[in-house]
Amino acid sequence: MKIDIKSLLIGALLTINVMLIMGFDEHEEESQNGRYQVIIDSKGDQYWYDTRYGDKIAIGSKSYGYILLKEKGGMKERFDKEFQLVEALKKID
Repeated sequence: MKIDIKSLLIGALLTINVMLIMGFDEHEEESQNGRYQVIIDSKGDQYWYDTRYGDKIAIGSKSYGYILLKEKGGMKERFDKEFQLVEALKKID
């Protein structure tokens, strides 16, 4: 059995082209899954981080509710319920 060099090169080039074409994606719509990470400490306080930039964006506690932070720190808004904080985060994006 003899392997033809031309056929081998054409097959390799076609395979490479198919792999390159399959790798193209427009990335227009960025997934929001996993955008925010919540870390809960031993006292039950919640610290919300933006995984895109690594910034702490909110703090949650049973005693004082949920606080949305400004870019440089400090309180921007306060919420009583977690879903209110989530809605405010959706508006920011």
